[in-house]
Amino acid sequence: MSTEPIEEYDDELVSLLQLVWGDGFLAPGGPASVARTVGAVDIRGASVLDVGCGIGGADVVLAKRFGALVTGLDVETGLIELARSNAREAGADVEYVHASPGPLPFPNGAFDHVFSHAAIIHVPDKRAMFEEIWRVLRPGGWLLAYDWLRATEPYSEDMLRWFELEGLHYSMDHLDNYLGMLAQTGFVEVSGEDDNAGYRAMAHDEYHRMLGEWNDRMTTLLGAERRDHFLEDWRMLTVVLDNGELRPAYFRARKPT
Repeated sequence: MSTEPIEEYDDELVSLLQLVWGDGFLAPGGPASVARTVGAVDIRGASVLDVGCGIGGADVVLAKRFGALVTGLDVETGLIELARSNAREAGADVEYVHASPGPLPFPNGAFDHVFSHAAIIHVPDKRAMFEEIWRVLRPGGWLLAYDWLRATEPYSEDMLRWFELEGLHYSMDHLDNYLGMLAQTGFVEVSGEDDNAGYRAMAHDEYHRMLGEWNDRMTTLLGAERRDHFLEDWRMLTVVLDNGELRPAYFRARKPT
């Protein structure tokens, strides 16, 4: 995994994403998506590492709704600071750790479960990340995750244009490869669920609201030029969802006892 520091989410982008996806969230779905990621796994009282915690919205849900003992980890200092502030305001007891990209800064078997919500997309070496998650999990622990994935076909011009507009470092793979790498790492009960259709409908609604009820707020947050940039970004997001190239998915896997 790369060891170069990354600081990509500036204040304006964070403000926009919270306008669209809710306070504390830099990815879609909010608390409902966190609950879907956890599924039927009982995490009450369990130690849970959130890999790529962002500004901590999911951690508040994991701690307060599910009763987990949460440690949030991210590579961006600004995001960790916001996450700490958000957790304090929400009355959630969450520990936060800032780390450089690379091996996870925890001993073997440190956590009962590992959670991740739309963060592994930023990791170039997925296999190395899954091996690190395996290492810090206790036997019997689950990896519970949601991520933005791709189709198996080569990128179209539409997808390349969307990457350009996003301006973030994405390293995408497809769900079959994720599940295969997890199985090769040694995980069992590996499963995945494509959610292209679910987020496609949400993204169209988001774009419609950006053009309408959110437009003035976007102008205040971003200024007219950057507002228009993100309007085009979201339009292209709907395009790559409609053509099936962007494929959000939920997946999980368990470390054997």
